[in-house]
Amino acid sequence: MIEKYVRCSSTKMLSIMAGVFVCLLLAWPGAALAAPKVEVPIISTTCGQSPGAMMTKMSAMQAKLAPVDSKNDLNASAIAGKGYKTLIVTTGTSMKGMGAAGTNVDKEIERCTKLIEAAKAEGITVIGAHIEGMARRSDASDEATIKAIMPLSDFILIIEESDKDGFFTNYAKEIGKELVVAKDALSVGAKLAEMQ
Repeated sequence: MIEKYVRCSSTKMLSIMAGVFVCLLLAWPGAALAAPKVEVPIISTTCGQSPGAMMTKMSAMQAKLAPVDSKNDLNASAIAGKGYKTLIVTTGTSMKGMGAAGTNVDKEIERCTKLIEAAKAEGITVIGAHIEGMARRSDASDEATIKAIMPLSDFILIIEESDKDGFFTNYAKEIGKELVVAKDALSVGAKLAEMQ
């Protein structure tokens, strides 16, 4: 009788332990994506010479996030030892902007890739952003910057219009990145402030 009771208790205990294990496994993917955290000072740049970095800076300043700066020619050596805590790299290209800067999409991707590597070596949080809507998702150059930068980022920040077709929702899942969505470009700073 005692042996039967012990066997029954052991079976129940194993069932409970198995249930707990399954629950932990199911919860694990959500736990792997930690809540994004933004700290100042913030520096932003654009991969493609669009106005996105300046727009990010202005919106952040409006939300009283300081200090914040933007430089479209920011390179890896310019962030070493400067004390930055967050790097925002906006994606989407401007052919006019790249022409004026004497660069092209391949050079921009190379610059920003090296910049992100240097930022990570400094312990800086890297945000891949797309805040200029569908107008900056119109050609192969736009796509190239998105696909080069987003996988290297700690998380992705977009505006609603950038995801009209669900591209970023699906892409963030595909590459295992947290997706943060602001209403529009003017709301980007407030969204960043919420994540402090």
